[in-house]
Amino acid sequence: MKRTLFLGACCVAAVAASSQANAAPQYRFVITGSQTIKFVLAASPTPPVVDPGNYFVLPGVTGTIDNLAATFDLGFGSPSYFFNFGLINNTVGYGFVSTGTTLFTGTESAPTFKLGTFTLTPDTPGPNYSLSITAVPEPASWAMLLAGFGALGMRIRRRRDMTVRVRFSG
Repeated sequence: MKRTLFLGACCVAAVAASSQANAAPQYRFVITGSQTIKFVLAASPTPPVVDPGNYFVLPGVTGTIDNLAATFDLGFGSPSYFFNFGLINNTVGYGFVSTGTTLFTGTESAPTFKLGTFTLTPDTPGPNYSLSITAVPEPASWAMLLAGFGALGMRIRRRRDMTVRVRFSG
């Protein structure tokens, strides 16, 4: 009983002492087509290059192109601009500009990316690309999930000592 009470008190203290996460939410971008491009961005970045009403640029983004490390600039256009996404100045592979639905809400100076799967139509002849934007879980969330599974496994595995009595009838 004392162990259970102590464990419960420790859990309550841990929850009370924990602070809120300060990390900004991040989104994972995966573009598939003739090449596979992967990178992670903040859900609501502060772009250094903005043309109000037209587009914003995020320079120096690191990611992979066909599993090779790469650095590139990304441009995101508004609904009234001639492109919705651009991969430019990359160090591996080739860049492209595409048309399609807008990939963010808000203004160009304070965008928030949309979650989902989008079709990117390149401005040059060729196959379409598919863009998937998904949320990246915080490391602390993963750690708590794994710790919970571990605690549950230990609790299920724990057994009390049993005395086996063999009786013969006769």
